[in-house]
Amino acid sequence: MDSLTVDNTYGHALYEAASERGIVEQIIEEFNAVSRVLKENPQLKRLFLLPIVSAPGKREVARNVFEGVISPEMLNFIYVLIDKRRIGAFDEIRRHYERLVSEAEGLIKGVIYSVVPLNEERVKAFEKKTGEALGKNVFLENRIDESFVGGVKIYVDGKLIDASVKTRLEAMKQRMKQ
Repeated sequence: MDSLTVDNTYGHALYEAASERGIVEQIIEEFNAVSRVLKENPQLKRLFLLPIVSAPGKREVARNVFEGVISPEMLNFIYVLIDKRRIGAFDEIRRHYERLVSEAEGLIKGVIYSVVPLNEERVKAFEKKTGEALGKNVFLENRIDESFVGGVKIYVDGKLIDASVKTRLEAMKQRMKQ
């Protein structure tokens, strides 16, 4: 069923078109630029989502805001999302597109949660160990979670690697009960 989701359908279509034209990385940059504009201008995003504003009116606004700033391919993609009333899924489509690019490059992205920021050397060590365990190249983004007692949790490729102190203490508690 996942292959029928909006983000999957549109993300794949754009990835294939960008691959054919050799602009895969450019599209990532443009996705991020458009996302920033929509985040910084919530009224613009609301306008794109309003059902009372016609699709041609929304396309005209998109053209005025983005033409000359992004590629014609990305602008046409935005037009398609407007016409199909899928502009609300823009960020989900962007994330799916980035996953496709990472997979094509043999890289999977994940998140490593810790109580305090990890230095680059520690993150690289976790990337290496996680990559060896999964048999893939791994890139981890460090995020802070102050609810931890200590240790880390890694979310990558749909998997959770929980090396938090809390989980270790719980496991020790269970072993002592046996």
